[in-house]
Amino acid sequence: MADKLSKVLITFAGGLATDFGPSFTGAPQGQALQLPFFLRADNVLYELDGAPRKVGGSSIYGTRLDESGAGVSVQGLYDFWLQGTGGTETQNYIAYAGTQILNSTGLSGTWAAIKTGLESGKEPCFETFTARMIWASTSTTDVPQRWDGVAATTSNLGASAPRFSFMAKHKNLLFAAGVATLPSRLYFSDTLDPTVWTGGGSGSIDIDPDDGDRITGIVSHKNELIVFKGPNRLSVHRITGSSASGSDAFARVPFVTGVGSLNQNGLFRINDDLVFPSPRGLHSLAATAAFGDYVEAFLARPILTLYQDQLNHNVINTCWGVNYQPRGLAIWTFPLASGTAKNVCLVYDYRFQPGRWATWGLNTSYVNANCLAILQSTQRRHRLFAGTTGGYIHQLDVSNRSIAGGTAYSGDVITPFLNFGTSAIKKNAHAGFWSLLPKGAYNFNFEYTRDNNAAQSTALAQGGGNTLG
Repeated sequence: MADKLSKVLITFAGGLATDFGPSFTGAPQGQALQLPFFLRADNVLYELDGAPRKVGGSSIYGTRLDESGAGVSVQGLYDFWLQGTGGTETQNYIAYAGTQILNSTGLSGTWAAIKTGLESGKEPCFETFTARMIWASTSTTDVPQRWDGVAATTSNLGASAPRFSFMAKHKNLLFAAGVATLPSRLYFSDTLDPTVWTGGGSGSIDIDPDDGDRITGIVSHKNELIVFKGPNRLSVHRITGSSASGSDAFARVPFVTGVGSLNQNGLFRINDDLVFPSPRGLHSLAATAAFGDYVEAFLARPILTLYQDQLNHNVINTCWGVNYQPRGLAIWTFPLASGTAKNVCLVYDYRFQPGRWATWGLNTSYVNANCLAILQSTQRRHRLFAGTTGGYIHQLDVSNRSIAGGTAYSGDVITPFLNFGTSAIKKNAHAGFWSLLPKGAYNFNFEYTRDNNAAQSTALAQGGGNTLG
């Protein structure tokens, strides 16, 4: 028999938005209500229909990286490929941990040092150029290294190479910056030779020297080299041209001020755009080009309070970011204000327009990702990996819902208070239900609060019986 109750189907039409307020006053349209944001979305991914689900757990790759029997901080990971002349290629996982650069050949899980005696705890950068793995770091004592994948150890990049901290290949040259004594100088090597930095086609370009900033990141993008400066005034510059001299000589073109990247490792490409972290938020180069440094143009606009107030800005420049393309995610790992360890990931799902935010490890524990990397597995699948401060390397988002096969973690989602229209009109909730796709014979907790009453909780079982009898 018909009744006078209104049935409302609530669907999820947005992601984490900490700056939107605690309640949503939207009224149902017919029998549907689209919920545009969450107050909390931790350790979750979004399905294409908008529904959140728990992110996969982790498994440990190989043995613990240690020195003198103690685990060491994994500062960086890299996937190094060499193409052979017989139609085959070789792959090495590269790690910088403690005072060593190590490689794992054939993805065996066994690590061997190819460089020792480095300064520990620095931020590394990796690049593949002319069949060599190039390594540099923020150390002011270690010099850049090169490795051909065959020799037992790395070699110094070259006597003429500056002591740079990061690099990027562009137009058959290796560009580099981050020299402590010349922080605004951009260097480039000879053509197809990263060992030659004086003479030939090599040279340098000074980017607004003595402006109170230093070069913090460089990337090749759309036939130009994009140069970022910070961390104070902040600016972005374009390097046009193709050579050190002649009719198509390199030239600097100022792009925008008030926005700039924190570092090299947080800067990466998604689709046809560049994304990067600044002291003020997370940005898209395309949106910055269109709108400048207006807050409304920030990728992180819905979570700016979280970004600006809950992260440790004293060490925020050690963040790492990756494009986890199989999931359509841009992911950055940051330290919370309570410490220096990078223990929270800010996750931007760019499959949606506008993109949807989530966190991993903000409210409930997940893997403390000191660094992030996309590494190709033996099945030629691109997987998300993290290095920890304890010397372990984890593959993230695996099918098991536990950390390294044993430690539990929770997916945690909170919706805003729902008024179903103006709060001036009283409504009574009669009943409710969840629609879900079971992921296993587990329970999950559904907690709800009515007006000013104490929260109530019930456990909902994902496992079910034989519906058809």
